[in-house]
Amino acid sequence: ESLMGEDVQQRRLALAGGLIVAGLAILLRIALALKRRVKASSGKAQLLPGGPPAWPIVGHLPLLMKGLPHQVLGNLYLKEGYGPIVGLRLGSQRVIVVSSPAFAKELLLTHDKLFANRVRLALTDHLCYGFNKGVAFTTYNARWVWMRRFVTQELLSANRLQKLAHVRYDEMRKLMRSLHQASQGGTRAVDVGEAVGYMTADTTARLVHSTTLGEAATDLPEIVRRCVEVSRPTLGDFFPFLGFLDVLPKRRMRLVHDRLDKIFDSIIKERRRLMAREPPKELPNDFLQAMLSTGNSNTVEEEDDMTDRDAKALMMDIYGASMHSTKATTEWALAELLRNPECLQRLRQEVDDVTRRTVEEGGSDHATARGLRMDVVTVEVVQKMPFLECVVKEALRLHSAAPLLPSRISSADCKMDKYFVAKGTQAIVNMWAIARDPAIWEKPECFWPDRFEASSKMSFDAGGQHYEFLPFGSGRRMCPGMRLGLSTVQVILANFVKFFDWELPHGVSPSTIDMSEQFGVACNKKFPMMAIPKLRHSLPP
Repeated sequence: ESLMGEDVQQRRLALAGGLIVAGLAILLRIALALKRRVKASSGKAQLLPGGPPAWPIVGHLPLLMKGLPHQVLGNLYLKEGYGPIVGLRLGSQRVIVVSSPAFAKELLLTHDKLFANRVRLALTDHLCYGFNKGVAFTTYNARWVWMRRFVTQELLSANRLQKLAHVRYDEMRKLMRSLHQASQGGTRAVDVGEAVGYMTADTTARLVHSTTLGEAATDLPEIVRRCVEVSRPTLGDFFPFLGFLDVLPKRRMRLVHDRLDKIFDSIIKERRRLMAREPPKELPNDFLQAMLSTGNSNTVEEEDDMTDRDAKALMMDIYGASMHSTKATTEWALAELLRNPECLQRLRQEVDDVTRRTVEEGGSDHATARGLRMDVVTVEVVQKMPFLECVVKEALRLHSAAPLLPSRISSADCKMDKYFVAKGTQAIVNMWAIARDPAIWEKPECFWPDRFEASSKMSFDAGGQHYEFLPFGSGRRMCPGMRLGLSTVQVILANFVKFFDWELPHGVSPSTIDMSEQFGVACNKKFPMMAIPKLRHSLPP
């Protein structure tokens, strides 16, 4: 569909909007200046977090145009001498950026409840199912607490994941077969991230509603990629009073939303037809069934009711979180291993030793000898691989899927150390900057998994208690899928190393792998990780 006419209309609206911005922003600055004078004259002036000089009207928005946001903001602290807490103005929005473990702890622990609310953006209303739907973009309230607990108990609990382990291993076998086929028997390079993305999408689909994407929607991975493309901030996110000018971005968001909604709607309708003709004991015991069996399907009057719209919002949250983070982390980890052959060899030796011992000892149900074959490496087996855990942690440190933790907004005035933070201020923790601070990490720019060994003083876990290392966040808003996310990446890497020798395409050497970043919903490699998988062992059937 051609959008040329809409582009012309958008440019005209932007021109008119520019004039409106100029006038309103001048009035806004005058009002803010008067407000500050009143505070100062009444003896209530407070010390605010400092920052670089701001432009008139737009504030620090031009700063973000100099490069990737997490790098630009991180370098204010690491290279330009600004403090570990920086105050910015992005359009009309007040923002603080935290770049040290001490301030991260104060924000995420001391003032956790005060900063528990999410920021409302255009994408929450036009791409997702609206603000306060699902668990990702919501206000902190009793409804959110119940919804998060529901997701944890019905999908992410240890008991539930154990019961559904066979699903993950089935999809792991399919992934390895698809890699072998796509590489034409180990003769062609494959796009590793794309393959992992499809595998993760199918795994998520089976965990949530017991059907694969081929049965539900073959184009869902492509739609998810479109979600990333249309999720960029809009003019109204920085100047809320100009949100009416975001005609084209909102239209693009709604087009993607409508396609996703049709997919989710068809899944729900098919399940309801099944519920109408089958007794309860014959229905799938999955997350979708738990959602549709909870409360009223049409209206929400109680905290524990679940509408169809709620169910769709949760499915969108789950698909988005699982697919992006797993794909990105696996791709970065394999890229770092191929850049550091000695680490890859050490990991291969650990995987071979542990799986061999597991087979000799009788193993688990999923790691037993089948003649000369071995089944997939499982969660139980990777738990015996400490160096693998270190590799994944180091990949998360250097290449966090969320280098800027999702922004929060303060519900009241507060003080952080000596600084005053006003109600309505957005707060962002820059994990990219913390991960590269030489005051915290030895050789911070190097891929060095040994730093996370149990005997090291840097042996942090990812559970949100060590503010030097928060790949899944911390506090009330910490990612509830941490356990599933970590174990999934570990299982994928262990099987990749067990069953394949990985080689780089012709003309590419470890030192020439392009590690450029592309910022979006997740921080992905700018260029896909292309590698050749050559079989080491026969693949499991």
